[in-house]
Amino acid sequence: MILLPKILITAALPYANGPLHLGHIRSTYLPADVFARYQRLRGRDAIYICATDEHGTPIVAAAEKAKTTPQEFVDAYHAKDEKEFRQLGFSFDIFHRTSSAENRALAQRFFTRLKENGHIYEKEVEYAYCENCKRFLPDRFVVGTCPHCAAQGIYSDYCENCGRALHGGELKEPRCITCGSKPVSRRTRHYFLKLSSFSEKLGTWLKSNRNLQPEVVNYVYNWVKGGLIDWDISRDMGWGVPIPGEKEKVLYVWFDAPIGYVSSTQAWAEKSGKKWEDYWKGDSTIYHFIGKDIIYHHYLFWPAMLMGSDDGFRLPDYIPTRGYLNLEGRKFSKSKNWFVSLEDFLREFPADYLRYYETVITGYDLQDADFAWKDFQQRINNELVANLGNFIHRTLVLITKNGGKIPELKGPDERDSGMLDAIAKAKEDVAERLERVELRDALERVMALSAELNKYLSDKEPWKEKDAAKVGNCLHVCSRGVAALAILLEPFLPFTSRRIFEMLGLDASLLKWENIGTEIPKPGAAVVDVKPLYAKVPDEKIEELEAALRKG
Repeated sequence: MILLPKILITAALPYANGPLHLGHIRSTYLPADVFARYQRLRGRDAIYICATDEHGTPIVAAAEKAKTTPQEFVDAYHAKDEKEFRQLGFSFDIFHRTSSAENRALAQRFFTRLKENGHIYEKEVEYAYCENCKRFLPDRFVVGTCPHCAAQGIYSDYCENCGRALHGGELKEPRCITCGSKPVSRRTRHYFLKLSSFSEKLGTWLKSNRNLQPEVVNYVYNWVKGGLIDWDISRDMGWGVPIPGEKEKVLYVWFDAPIGYVSSTQAWAEKSGKKWEDYWKGDSTIYHFIGKDIIYHHYLFWPAMLMGSDDGFRLPDYIPTRGYLNLEGRKFSKSKNWFVSLEDFLREFPADYLRYYETVITGYDLQDADFAWKDFQQRINNELVANLGNFIHRTLVLITKNGGKIPELKGPDERDSGMLDAIAKAKEDVAERLERVELRDALERVMALSAELNKYLSDKEPWKEKDAAKVGNCLHVCSRGVAALAILLEPFLPFTSRRIFEMLGLDASLLKWENIGTEIPKPGAAVVDVKPLYAKVPDEKIEELEAALRKG
């Protein structure tokens, strides 16, 4: 992998129309955060960009139901999302908003550029209109049956079951989501992006970009071969980015949402004294972390917009795409009370428990995973507590009992030297996996090193050894292992990492990839405030949470 000087990392924008749950974290925000933290540990110029997605008809519908304005509604959820993401340790360089002035201006610029370049045209269309509510019904105000897979209760713009983007008039058995009546068709004038004219360019890009996941490319390429349909990018409503020169017409939310990646970078650059163009138009490597539900938008719509703007934008280099997270074998559903919110989880457990569990059950593929309370308990108790926490606590307690300071390494034996070599080898192995965005494999390699260190400590039995030099050598090697684990774990478990550094008496400035395996802390340095890192998850708590889920 050849990385250009600057690295831009984005996570798909969370939609500001409801509380975040455990399923939102797995495919997008956590993997992107792990990757961004790793890049920073390497000393690279990497930025992590995100924002709340705040336009579209679901926002309007939810605001109406809550008897508030769309702006007040998204203000509340932006603040809530930002707080919970901070509690999870997500290290965004900026967490911005698509309702910002920057995004409005840039989305209008994209529209104007695309129109001037001949990629946008106007057309009269038949559109759903509710005679009872007396208004046009865009997207999420209409539900019905998918024309492709026959799934019911599908919104008119996208089928969550088969992943197909839908167009006006395609939905079968439509009904108004507000009053339940069957809408009639009325003619209205809309703007369309000529997505069909980008088929050849998109096909070439998909086949030539070897960084994209082959399984996703093959999936998307079939859509390209089947013929892309021009994309309706306007809506008859007042909430959204106004279309230049129009009244009561706004840009479709999926037009301005990905532009939020760029406008958020602009806002960050303005505050940081940087040039946003260096990351979007210069020598940079661009990563978009997404879930498989928005493949169509990121592999087709967004690249076409970048191509058509002809404004010097780079196309994404990587689009790491992962599957859904189910809950105890079923899809998350707030309406059916099959749901664990982030707020509820963080009330019960440390953030690193969720970061650990969701990483170790998530491969770099489109496979869905399952959050199960009993499996969560076993992973935390058997892996975090019994392996990682056990080694670190035993080591630091033994150092405390042997004078409280890091011993020197004097004449190490073959096993001591071999353990130091193993730490160096783990550093290389973990880096290789992280560079390939194989985060689960990387974390498993870190945990394998912890298990190896545990065995080394148990085999050496320094609590029985009478030779002070041999005891010192063992505890010195183990202290190097503890420090190495703290750095290796920083992308995955940042709260754990910093707590280990505190107990080692180390300054956070030493959290650098290059320090893995080196003599930090130095001989003679004192360990302080040694306490267990983790507590076991008791059976009673899991039974309580399972019962609460069943009860709804």
